[in-house]
Amino acid sequence: MKQNIGDYVKSIVKTFIFPFMVYGIILAITLIAGESGYMSAGAFDRIIRSSVLTTIIAYAIALPLSGGRWDFAPGIIIILSGIIGSNLAIQNDLGPISLLMITIAVAVVLSLLEGLVYILVRVPTIIVSLGVVMVYEALSGIVFNGSGAQLFMYPNLSILAKSPYIYGILMVVMLFFYYILTYTKFGFDTKSLSVNPRLAVSMGVKENRNIMITYLVVGLLLGVAAVLNASTVLVTPANNLASTTLMFSSMAPVLVGLYLAKFSNMALGIFSGALAMNAFSYGMVVLGINGSLQTIVLGAFIVFFMAYTVRSERAAEQVAV
Repeated sequence: MKQNIGDYVKSIVKTFIFPFMVYGIILAITLIAGESGYMSAGAFDRIIRSSVLTTIIAYAIALPLSGGRWDFAPGIIIILSGIIGSNLAIQNDLGPISLLMITIAVAVVLSLLEGLVYILVRVPTIIVSLGVVMVYEALSGIVFNGSGAQLFMYPNLSILAKSPYIYGILMVVMLFFYYILTYTKFGFDTKSLSVNPRLAVSMGVKENRNIMITYLVVGLLLGVAAVLNASTVLVTPANNLASTTLMFSSMAPVLVGLYLAKFSNMALGIFSGALAMNAFSYGMVVLGINGSLQTIVLGAFIVFFMAYTVRSERAAEQVAV
């Protein structure tokens, strides 16, 4: 038992040492530059709170991605379900729990429709998701006369995005994500399909059923993300694939998190990746780096990080041989 506990602690330390290293390096740079704001309690709280939304979106991206399916629709599902759920809650004078349930229901429907289209047409998800994005973006400009959503102006409804509720949501989502991937048949089937789809199907795995459950889970996650997003920013209708920006903003935590997941599990790995990337991004804000340069720096960081991880894995494989 002691050995098992020791191994578990080591796996946690290995998973989360990276964001602490990033925070430490950025902290040293900001202090050298004469900026003390990065070491404040407010900065630390902001990094963690911003990581909650990023983590949930990253879960929704990583789940289909683990099965080889790139999906560009998470951003617009967050926007469209956030607009519908927020306006319905405001117009009917509902509470935050009702808002959450309605928004999740809308996101699940939107996500399942995408999954159904994919099964019916059987073309690559990149193509299907881009078509879905275009349709949903058009709808976002039609529903409620294109007014968007201003949920953040209603303190009683936007309370879920504030402390301590946002941390409670994170724990529930993280435990849910970990459980379904680790202890359910869906999780086992998903891993089997990601390793060898043909063999998994020949062994009795129902691929279409797995796909629909995947999009169901993705819808649940995106519904929660939609409420948190609408509670903090003005949600406006999207067009010209602008909604994909919201999805791409969480790709870095996904890529970093999938590597860190090998030390423990995907739920903790992606959360660790989100913490690292948000610490990095906020550090650049404190240093006064403009948005365009931030994007370049983040892109370069991801390229070097992925190159390092690929080389490390190849080296490990050569040693094993």
